[in-house]
Amino acid sequence: MKAKPSRGRPREYDPEQALAAALGEFRRRGYTATSLDHLSDATQMARPSLYAAFGNKLEIYRKAVRQYSEQSAERRRHALFEEPSLQKGLEDYFEEIVGAYVSKDGQPLGCPILSVISGEAAADPEIGAELSAAVGKTDGLFRRRMAIAAEAGEIAADADVGGIAAMLAALQHSLALRARAGTRRPELSAIARAHVALALKAAGHAGGETRK
Repeated sequence: MKAKPSRGRPREYDPEQALAAALGEFRRRGYTATSLDHLSDATQMARPSLYAAFGNKLEIYRKAVRQYSEQSAERRRHALFEEPSLQKGLEDYFEEIVGAYVSKDGQPLGCPILSVISGEAAADPEIGAELSAAVGKTDGLFRRRMAIAAEAGEIAADADVGGIAAMLAALQHSLALRARAGTRRPELSAIARAHVALALKAAGHAGGETRK
């Protein structure tokens, strides 16, 4: 007795590659200018298949950003929270950021969140919530690291942890804008190092020593 053929076509796409390709379109064109046809061409998936696999345009974007964040989070977390030197940890973190904001061939991608959806945030509450959550997450990351530094005596005990964290978050936002505007990677790296030095000075950084 012959086995019945299975219904439906087998999955012919790699979800990880498809989402990476979709995010590339969003980063190059911006959210509004990226059409479903652009996404279909980039992922080599028909529009009905895109909908079936990932949902509507906003859901495709959300899933693509989530994948990007998960893939890059470990390197950044290691730089901030496992590197013994606060200065080197911050410099390594921002070097990761610069590398993510400018492609290997020099293409100005910017941040996959700030550079893609900021223009739509005021008009679309859902997109506004996505942007607000992303900004809050960055602020919280730096506040946590600077609080640890204060407790460990790496910076002054009375340092304005919230203010220093906001300075570092603002640096990240500025790098996204400058990268999108075409600033080259070496210049972005130099800007990051200079601002990290200013932030550490403002925090009363003790260099390689522990403050008494």
